[in-house]
Amino acid sequence: MKPKLIIMVLLCTISWRSHAQTEKGSGFIGGSLSFGTSKQNSSSRSLNTFTLAPRGGYFLANNLAIGLEVPLNLSKLRGETYIAWNDEYGIYEEQRGVKEFSLGISPFVRKYIDVKEHFKFFMQANLLLQINTFNRIDDAGYLIRTDAKIKGWGASISPGFSYFVSKHGALEFSLPVVSFFHQNYYAEESLYNYDKTNNLRFALQNFTPTFTFNYHF
Repeated sequence: MKPKLIIMVLLCTISWRSHAQTEKGSGFIGGSLSFGTSKQNSSSRSLNTFTLAPRGGYFLANNLAIGLEVPLNLSKLRGETYIAWNDEYGIYEEQRGVKEFSLGISPFVRKYIDVKEHFKFFMQANLLLQINTFNRIDDAGYLIRTDAKIKGWGASISPGFSYFVSKHGALEFSLPVVSFFHQNYYAEESLYNYDKTNNLRFALQNFTPTFTFNYHF
């Protein structure tokens, strides 16, 4: 009888520890690195993107968390050309390269679903407030000028999986299935104006898989 009781206690303990990682009152901190390519349509140029996003979350209920991400994004528009003044030779010449840096604040809600021990599926919904800075660079990578600072807002839905490698550590993989971003007009006096746009993208148009490590406490 005692061995059966001991086994039951051990099973309950294992189950409790697995659940405690996402139970009410617990939290997590972490961050992600991602690289991806996106296109607004089939004829547009490709935008290569590198993103670093530290995040933190708190569980309001078992398997239900709210949190905040701070995405830092560096992008380069592949194949873009433009005319710029060369001070050294005193002529206009064709240059390649448009770099974009953005800083955002992104609150989120995340719901976990238990799949098996140490393995959970989640669905995450994000809102995003973001400022983008567009820089023109020469072939050597030096800054020519800053064209615009553009404000925008958006939202996304991203499913993913978490694998708890330990009581406190979780590896994650996620992919945005749909995202929306509204970009505001910058300034009439700018040489390079950016109109108001509403970009709705699906996974195949915005293939940006994300790998994350979270520390749960």
